[in-house]
Amino acid sequence: MIIRQAQLDEETERSYSRQAYGHEMWLDSVGKEDGMFYVYGLYGHKMMPDKPMPTDYANPLIYDDNGRAPNPEREIVRKPSGWKFTFEDKGADVYTFYIDSNSVWVTNDEGWHRGGKRDYSKVNFSSAYNMVAKRIISRDGKNPGSVMHAALEVMPEAATLKVGSDAIMGIFYEGKPLANAKCIIFNRGWQDLLMTKSGADGKVTFKVDQPGDYIVIAKYTDTTKSVSDEFDETSFTTALTIGAE
Repeated sequence: MIIRQAQLDEETERSYSRQAYGHEMWLDSVGKEDGMFYVYGLYGHKMMPDKPMPTDYANPLIYDDNGRAPNPEREIVRKPSGWKFTFEDKGADVYTFYIDSNSVWVTNDEGWHRGGKRDYSKVNFSSAYNMVAKRIISRDGKNPGSVMHAALEVMPEAATLKVGSDAIMGIFYEGKPLANAKCIIFNRGWQDLLMTKSGADGKVTFKVDQPGDYIVIAKYTDTTKSVSDEFDETSFTTALTIGAE
C-alpha cells in the first residue's frame, strides 16, 4: 500500500522533479535602483530559465558585513522568467546573497515522488536534496568576503574574474576543503559545459576566456547523511554566479 503525503501543486511537482534530473537554480543579473539592489533568481539549465520556481521552493538569505541581514522582498517577473529579489543598500562592503532549497525524493516503479521512504512502497532510491544558489555583491568588485552559509560552498579568490586569467575557486564541505568534488562550469557564450573536479587541495581552476557571467556548480553526495526510514543519502548542489570583465 502506498501512503502519500499531501498533494503537491503541479508547479512544485514539476520543479522538484527537474531538480532531481539535473536542473539548477542560480542568481542572475544584479542592478541597483533608488538605493535598492535587485537580483534575479532563475531556474533552468545552462543559464536558460524555465518557469519560475514555486514560492516555497527557495528561501532567500542575505549576509552583510555584520552577519545576517533582513530577508529581501520578492516578486515573480516575466522577463526574465523567475523571481526578482530586492533589498536596501545600507553601505556594506560585501553582500552575500543565497537562495536555499531542501527536499526529500524517492523513486519506485511508479516514478519520482516527493517524500520519505516510509511514505511509499517498494522504494529503490531515496535522497535528500539541498540546492543552493549564491552571488556576491562587492562594492569594490574585488573583495569576495568570507561568508560560508551553505554546507557545500564555492569560494572565489576575487569577487570579479579577469578575462584572460585563470579563475581559482575553493570548494568546501562543512567548512573544510573538499577534494575530488564534481564541478560544472558554464558561460552563456559557451556551447558546452566544462566538467571538472576539485584537486587534492579542494580548489578548481578554469580559464576565463570571455566577459560576462559564469556559473560554477559544485556537487557532492554524502552517504553518511541518511535517516533509515526517510532517505539513504544527501545530495548537495551549490551554484555560484560570478562576473568577468
